[in-house]
Amino acid sequence: MHKIGNLFLMDKIEIGHIIQNGRNSLFIKQEDLAEMTGISSKTIYLIENGNGNPSIDTLNKLLETLGVEIAIDIKKPKV
Repeated sequence: MHKIGNLFLMDKIEIGHIIQNGRNSLFIKQEDLAEMTGISSKTIYLIENGNGNPSIDTLNKLLETLGVEIAIDIKKPKV
């Protein structure tokens, strides 16, 4: 399983690259990922190109299917 940094600090292009790289590392097409996740290939295309606005549920489904783990750093604020 690959780990990525804090998803909430990334822009749409970075998230798209993570999805695309994960898919390419498994040697699967967008259509295959769509079939595996139930997410349309058009939506996957838009996300990979930084033009989509995926929900957290959609991102979670894609990342989970691709074996990508999200690491969220929650730090205590300095007082």
